[in-house]
Amino acid sequence: MQSPGCKAGLDYTKLRDLLAEGKFQDADDETRAVLIKLAGPGAVDRKWVYFSEVKFIPEQDLRVVDALWRAGSDGKFGYSAQKELWVQNRRYWERLFKVIDWTHGEHNFYRKWPAEFDYSINAPKGHLPLTNCLRGTQLFKAILEHPAFERPAENDSSSPQPDWLNQTETKLSL
Repeated sequence: MQSPGCKAGLDYTKLRDLLAEGKFQDADDETRAVLIKLAGPGAVDRKWVYFSEVKFIPEQDLRVVDALWRAGSDGKFGYSAQKELWVQNRRYWERLFKVIDWTHGEHNFYRKWPAEFDYSINAPKGHLPLTNCLRGTQLFKAILEHPAFERPAENDSSSPQPDWLNQTETKLSL
């Protein structure tokens, strides 16, 4: 299934299915792989994304990733949930990381990846997907400030989900 604005040939079926099954750690790994593919050949070669590459990722692709996370978590996870919390915390990373439980203790120590993160629906709102902030916050900031998240995400409970979110057999080539 093609969706306008998405990169041709990128298949979101695996991410959708992992989230539908509640396999959040695997879905987080798949999200990282998708972001690398979306960022282009340079990111694929080095296996990570430069913050400066995020602006070239099409809005629709990031919206699809976010919509899948929101649908798979009843609106609890996804980049739009993280952005909402970031804005509520006046864009202070230390506050955000405490709220989404990426740090712990009085001195806000970063949790060790992947063992100290909660890959369950019981994690705090915005806890997933993880974005590597251990090297700094530039990548995470670039994602949250991407035009895909300029307007608030639609509340999944108040608007019907797109048909493709509910498909189980149809391959999504977005």
